[in-house]
Amino acid sequence: MTLVEQFAARRCTTPEELAGEQTRSLDALAVGEGSTVVGFEGDDVVVRRLFDLGFVPGVEVLRLRRAPLGDPIMFRVGGSEIVLRKAQAQLVKVARHE
Repeated sequence: MTLVEQFAARRCTTPEELAGEQTRSLDALAVGEGSTVVGFEGDDVVVRRLFDLGFVPGVEVLRLRRAPLGDPIMFRVGGSEIVLRKAQAQLVKVARHE
């Protein structure tokens, strides 16, 4: 699958699709918990930036730590450590590892 095809398929299109996979937002992960990215919700500009940072459907993500007040949050994605604001992390939908 090409990068263009991956980006075109990045978004979970319906609430039913999200509910069917029992997804939750990335910010809901506990510290040390891993999961798999399944899609995005929200503004295309922000979604494209998250995609460029490595939050691609199918990739594993691990929540490393959070700031004392809960924002921002640090994640490990594909060998990189990335810090996101809570509002950005809420746009990434994840499902448990199978």
